[in-house]
Amino acid sequence: MRLLIVDDEEASRYGMRRALTTFGYNVSEADSAEAARILVKQQEPDLLLLDVNLPGMSGLEFLKELKQANGDSNENASGDGNGSGPLVIIITAHGSERMAVEAVKTGAYDYLSKPFELDELRLVVKNAAETVALRRENVSLRRQIEADAAQRGALIGNSEAMQRVRSMIEKVAETDATVLVRGESGTGKELVARELHERNSARSSGAFVAVNCAALPSELIESELFGHEKGAFTGAAGQRMLPPVSVPRPP
Repeated sequence: MRLLIVDDEEASRYGMRRALTTFGYNVSEADSAEAARILVKQQEPDLLLLDVNLPGMSGLEFLKELKQANGDSNENASGDGNGSGPLVIIITAHGSERMAVEAVKTGAYDYLSKPFELDELRLVVKNAAETVALRRENVSLRRQIEADAAQRGALIGNSEAMQRVRSMIEKVAETDATVLVRGESGTGKELVARELHERNSARSSGAFVAVNCAALPSELIESELFGHEKGAFTGAAGQRMLPPVSVPRPP
């Protein structure tokens, strides 16, 4: 795990570096937020040990900058490692618990108050490293799922029959033709319709709406699909309009 210590006190950086390099962490140092900004871009560290009291830009201001750069606002920055930026452990002076709480609300993963024991430092960093590992696993699994879905889609199986179905979908999806999908109950008609919609269809950027007509009384199907005017039938106390749907057309 790549770790960046941001502290203007050389003795503090030295002590933290010695305590953490023995555990195999790849540690870099910066004495200001300005220097840290450059190293974050160059090295893309997984974790920052960020002191609040820095010359120039404070650690808290730098934390906010990091969160904004990674698309996190103060309202949704939870520090749980779900974002794309590094995790941040804020280091505050003794008696600055209020500032530490503000940092966590801003998006810090955790905080340490000086002076702290080296064992406490190692424990917090160990927990952060486990969170980083979970985040990497999450990203890897998500990419694998997306790749599998792109390759296979919603239709599972590689039998000759399924290959023929996929081939027909590929041929029809890009056209503007109306498609009737027939089959017995439970054979996957809706899955085929969804594949037709999502596979290079001119309408793939729009919503896919499945309507179970069998669950609607025959008298109400027309109203559910197209809306109705007040008084069109018994019980139609008011006008029912469907929201406009923008359907992209192929060039």
